[in-house]
Amino acid sequence: MPRFKFKAKDQKTFDRVSAAFSNTEILQRQKKMVLGRWDFVVFGPSGKEDIVLRKGFAEQATIQRAPVYIASLVDPRVHDVSGVPIEEFISDDLPDEYCGLEIVQIDPLRPLTIEKKEILAKGARTESEICKSYEEDNIAVIRAPDESEWGIAVLKYLHECDSAFSDSLIETFNSQQNASFLGSSHWGNKGMVN
Repeated sequence: MPRFKFKAKDQKTFDRVSAAFSNTEILQRQKKMVLGRWDFVVFGPSGKEDIVLRKGFAEQATIQRAPVYIASLVDPRVHDVSGVPIEEFISDDLPDEYCGLEIVQIDPLRPLTIEKKEILAKGARTESEICKSYEEDNIAVIRAPDESEWGIAVLKYLHECDSAFSDSLIETFNSQQNASFLGSSHWGNKGMVN
């Protein structure tokens, strides 16, 4: 099964990403998966007065029509493994604390693109109105614990998609790779989240 892991530069960042990942709610999944594209709406509170909504997509990066499979081609538990900087996935509205965060073993590479960003007044029915306006669309609706955590929320959704609809090439690679690392020294999960 595909794994999503990250390496944080310090405990504070690790705790923040872990909390954002676990407190994200997937309110609606795409009804039909589209090859190489994942559409989403992600929203979260911004202070006490507003909700920030972003509509966008993750699209599988390609080189000459061949999928780019990354992040590390080795098991992230092996010492000195580098991941891919989060800035490669999320270029807009990234909290300063997340700069330098490394994503390890996310496959395939899917940069996030925001097509629309709206600031809505927070009201008793705002969240249900958001859900209702997208309920007929083939789009995921995601609630982030805070609007600044939108990227982590979307990465959680992509991770769940990968877990449900795994890629046979990656599965084959991972099973062969895991067999080759049986004798290697390994980290625990400190600094990493599954």
